Amino acid sequence: MPRGKPDLRSLWLRVVAELGSGGITEQYIADDHHRVDGLCEGQQITINPSHQTVDTVIHEILHRMFPTRTERSIRRTTSMLRKTLTDDEVQAFYDIYQKRKRTTRTARRTDL
Repeated sequence: MPRGKPDLRSLWLRVVAELGSGGITEQYIADDHHRVDGLCEGQQITINPSHQTVDTVIHEILHRMFPTRTERSIRRTTSMLRKTLTDDEVQAFYDIYQKRKRTTRTARRTDL
């Protein structure tokens, strides 16, 4: 891609096409020193589903617990809390979330 303003639409189409090529696995990734959301090794991509999910669940639970706090405050608290968790704690929280969650096929809109 040439320097300057990127053609984001073309880049997006390339990303979607690459997604269609496969080679993506969802699997827990443990690292004692770093938070790993995903890995790309050659043509194989591995996505760690627990990290982002746990961050989001913590964030939304904090909103429920503290409804008057600002978005910025909730983001900051989520980040500080998440940094204290070990990979094992994240995985245990994720496992509990997986057992407790309900799913639906109907899309939920945010602009109601």
